[in-house]
Amino acid sequence: MKYSAGSASVSNMQYVDTHAHLFDEAFHDDFHDVVKRAENAGITRTLIITLKHEETMQAIAFADKDPEHYQIAAAIFPEDADKITDADYAQFEKDAALPQVSVLGEMGLEYHWVKDPGIRQLQRDLFVKQMELAKALNKPVAVHARDAMQDTYDLMKQVHPRGLLHCFCGTREMAKEFTKLGFFLALGGALTFKNARHSVEVVETVDEKWLLTETDCPYMAPEPVRGTRNEPANIPYILARMASVRNESVEHMADVVMANYERYLHG
Repeated sequence: MKYSAGSASVSNMQYVDTHAHLFDEAFHDDFHDVVKRAENAGITRTLIITLKHEETMQAIAFADKDPEHYQIAAAIFPEDADKITDADYAQFEKDAALPQVSVLGEMGLEYHWVKDPGIRQLQRDLFVKQMELAKALNKPVAVHARDAMQDTYDLMKQVHPRGLLHCFCGTREMAKEFTKLGFFLALGGALTFKNARHSVEVVETVDEKWLLTETDCPYMAPEPVRGTRNEPANIPYILARMASVRNESVEHMADVVMANYERYLHG
């Protein structure tokens, strides 16, 4: 399958999606339509998350046509910590060093589905190894932390790369601790849900200079399209909710998030 990127947008607003699995099989049948809808919605910066070498190569071929609009992240997902071989990791190191790969992610800890203490330790070891690689390459990380917030904080504090917490679901107290270390917090569709107390409290209390928007598409579609396949074009729903919670204009929050994304990428 061939992909092509465009950069035109019919929207005056400029939005950022810091976590899009655009090369997930969910988008194979209508990839071009998904890209066009995002452009029409004003999504002018998109971080494409890739978790396999083949995905990374596809994303590079696509993003090379519009590198200002699309950035690429590559990493080994925590649930694969007990499956990767030395050869797999060596290939990842090569991919991570490519100039087209701006971010190492999503990496981190997944304790919700993984209960085995031994495998959790493998996850922690892999997380540290990838963060250290990111520091050596002077690239930021994108971190997955599910049911593992304290361990994630401890390891990020220990290694202290540049980075963001993807789909942040911790408390406002934990959010403040992460931002004290200079880590960004990305909020997605969950912010729009009726039971999103923690996410709302985080957006209310954290300094705006640490906030980012994401979809995590094709997962976690926001209200009012919850339950459908998510895609980057849904970012305006998330940003509007963020602006409402903070009692700011959408225009102000869009400018803030754009500036934050640039700082995240470039330090």
